[in-house]
Amino acid sequence: MTLDRHVPSPAREKLEDDAAFCLNPECGVVYCNPAGFIVRKGETNLPVTVKDQGDDVFVCYCFEHKRGDLRRDLASKGKTDIPDQIRKGVREGRCDCERKNPQGACCLGNVANAVKAINSELVKKGGDGS
Repeated sequence: MTLDRHVPSPAREKLEDDAAFCLNPECGVVYCNPAGFIVRKGETNLPVTVKDQGDDVFVCYCFEHKRGDLRRDLASKGKTDIPDQIRKGVREGRCDCERKNPQGACCLGNVANAVKAINSELVKKGGDGS
């Protein structure tokens, strides 16, 4: 289901169903299979959270929260309720992570990592006078 949604044809047919997702943010490969076929960053239907650090990239694909949404909350309010909104949606059974998230798993870890990274950036900017 994940691959069907995120990998366009004809790459989807070549990738087959035994593909793995690469979690390394420094690696340009998003998916690969044992036969050596790969799908790289920029070849998926949507940008991938762990591969693209831009603000216009979803950190939560089910509820369509972007990294920029987190940044705006954290910069303006010093906090964000987006993780709580996501948890609420999960409890209500409204998530579809296996299909919607390119990783095929819950996004809350990615959201927490993004919040941490953005907070760190904001502290550095504030700490050096800019």
